Amino acid sequence: MTRHLRFVLVVVILLAAGCVGKSKYMRSAMPPAEGLSASKAIVYFIRPSGYGGAIHFKIWDYYKSDYNLIGLSQAKSYFAYECDPGKHLFIGFAENKRAVEADIEAGKSYYIITQVKMGGWKARMVFIPVTRESEFWNQVDSYKKELHFIVPEKEVLAQWESAKKVRIQKELNEVISYLNTPEGKQYIVYIYKNDGR
Repeated sequence: MTRHLRFVLVVVILLAAGCVGKSKYMRSAMPPAEGLSASKAIVYFIRPSGYGGAIHFKIWDYYKSDYNLIGLSQAKSYFAYECDPGKHLFIGFAENKRAVEADIEAGKSYYIITQVKMGGWKARMVFIPVTRESEFWNQVDSYKKELHFIVPEKEVLAQWESAKKVRIQKELNEVISYLNTPEGKQYIVYIYKNDGR
């Protein structure tokens, strides 16, 4: 490999590692004002890395037997999801299937780190709940200052979901069935009420 070609390859890799993710399903916005509704909880999905900048994965909330597409994990970005307190199952799938079982309390904020890893045929995704013992516990405030805040383009997401409703429902039902098997349960991580702030 020539010296010039090596240089170009290194530059391309460095640029790709620093990319902020963009998609038509999410848009930049001003972060929400601090302060929570006394009757709701907020769950932040944070993706600090620029690795896999062109790769986004959708995240669903499975709550009271209903699926709700809540947003996309995008590189160097984060989004907030306001929801009712109680037990939620946040689901993401790419080449693999992952979930966070969250028991959340009203008036508190919870944090989930999302990551992209290299897979066999396509990207794999990771959820890391930010618990009191987590290495990320003291980093979320700096992430919120450094990363891009994004919000769902609700109309565009609804159109996408409506166009693929039957397939999506089938896939999500398969994911739930898989996560209920002994093998699948190992891919569920947990957030508890006391992990809120």
